[in-house]
Amino acid sequence: MSKIGDYILKLRNRFQKNTLEVSRQAMNYADVREVGILFNMREDANHQVLNDFVTSLRKDNKNVTALAYFERDSSNPYNFAFDFFRKKDISAFGSIKSPAVERFKNETFDYLFCINIINFPPFDYILLHSQAKCRIGLFHEGQEADFELMIAMSANDSEAFLMQQMMHYVQNLKTN
Repeated sequence: MSKIGDYILKLRNRFQKNTLEVSRQAMNYADVREVGILFNMREDANHQVLNDFVTSLRKDNKNVTALAYFERDSSNPYNFAFDFFRKKDISAFGSIKSPAVERFKNETFDYLFCINIINFPPFDYILLHSQAKCRIGLFHEGQEADFELMIAMSANDSEAFLMQQMMHYVQNLKTN
């Protein structure tokens, strides 16, 4: 993505935060049926951890739909189906033109997990426009409106730690 597109997308996201209205609510993990996973795994060592995360969700009878920012042309390291978008789907001015992104943001997930440890404006856009009831992701200063549950991590922590913490907190979350 270009620096201009990145800047424009950040501005667009900031202005749209207060104009979009979606009913958000946390749910008990046992009641969750539809789960979305938005991911961008940069470390090859973490692919198996994501495979295990999806397997765990499915063992708990969750329907999982995944969307990735994925530039890899060769082998697919995941053992689950997912849609993806690429750099070529993002214009120089920050517009995302991808049927996969449109489908994903219109899904009414009970939980939407964002598995990414680096701030990525296209994900911010997807999260902002998502119809998910509860969005869960990494704490980034100034992005509190993007999530209902945020996980704090140190700079040395990995996506594996993020996923472990996400599962810990959602499985222990109690709502009325």
